[in-house]
Amino acid sequence: MSCRVLFVSDDVNAQRAFRLSFAPLRREWDVTVARGGADAMRRLDGPGFDALVADAHLTSVGCADLLLEVRRRHPPTARIVLADRREPDELVRLLALTHRVLQKPYDPTELQNAIQRAYSLRELLHSPSLASVVGRLASVPALSTLYSRIADELMTPDYSLSAVGDLVAQDLGIAAKMLQMANSALIGLRRPATTPNQAVKVLGADLTRTLVLAADLFSRYNPNSLRPFSIEALWEHSQAVAGLAGAIAASERHDDRLSRESALAGLLHDIGRLTLASQLSGPYREVMNIIRVEGLSAADAERRVLGTSHAEVGAYLLGLWGLPDAIVEAVAWHHNPGGCPGGAFTPLTAVHAADAIVRAGEGAKPDAEYLTRLGLADHWGRWVELRERPKVTA
Repeated sequence: MSCRVLFVSDDVNAQRAFRLSFAPLRREWDVTVARGGADAMRRLDGPGFDALVADAHLTSVGCADLLLEVRRRHPPTARIVLADRREPDELVRLLALTHRVLQKPYDPTELQNAIQRAYSLRELLHSPSLASVVGRLASVPALSTLYSRIADELMTPDYSLSAVGDLVAQDLGIAAKMLQMANSALIGLRRPATTPNQAVKVLGADLTRTLVLAADLFSRYNPNSLRPFSIEALWEHSQAVAGLAGAIAASERHDDRLSRESALAGLLHDIGRLTLASQLSGPYREVMNIIRVEGLSAADAERRVLGTSHAEVGAYLLGLWGLPDAIVEAVAWHHNPGGCPGGAFTPLTAVHAADAIVRAGEGAKPDAEYLTRLGLADHWGRWVELRERPKVTA
């Protein structure tokens, strides 16, 4: 089945350039070009598209309005925006409504990779084996009122960072945990934040939302109720992977946002284990027994017992909760990065490498073919050395 893509722009030259760049893929991709937002709205009456690529500057119907409508009528559609970073105010308004933002003028290969990765992620998260396990959960873990209110605020195109900061400040426990993590080596703020509003202004709304989610999920369970599964060990491992993933991304000279997304993806990469251990306690005791007796990895033991792994379950939940695709992708493929299309360094690269390094004592190894594909095989030694740096203190 081909990937169905809708491209939306008011610019005739941009429409022509998009058609030309995607012409070699016409046997594999079904590409439709809409002449502006109003034309795109009419095309939403059909069965839907796998991916929407929209120019941030639309006139007849604004880009934010189009994204809101696509999210309402076709939630699985991957939403990608082409934006001019010289206009940050407009970009901030769109960040909460899109899965990915690419800078104009865009590289056609980069855009094709972004679409393919988004399409592959959605195929993975709709697999029958994953659906079977999700269907066995007693309920999808409920989010805190604070997180839900932040998510609601972010749904409005003109949301306020100050309003997000004020919401965080209302829950003293989560606010304290978020500030602790934001000021630690995990995130690496250049200037310490002393209030939620300061942290939000530096981190941005999406990263704040992810930190709030992590603080919420790891603080809601009674550790004794999950034995023999150890939430303390999971938290310690998650912090180690998060700190190292952020350091690896920084060592590759990528921007602060990618480094922070890598760290946050590392913090959440095993969240599916917490969900499975708390909601499917009987089967998960069997998983843990296989790990102990046979020495299998958690992912392999989970697939034997459940037919899927914590990576897919965690990615499914994070996608359901509206986290950015880059973080969902890193969680989904952190054990099998070669399954994700694309040839660029992403949070997935950092989390996969960090997890393998942290678990080296358990026999974990990196995906050498994947690193070679990215041209990063000779970077491994430098990444391993980063493990010796001071540990995260969050």
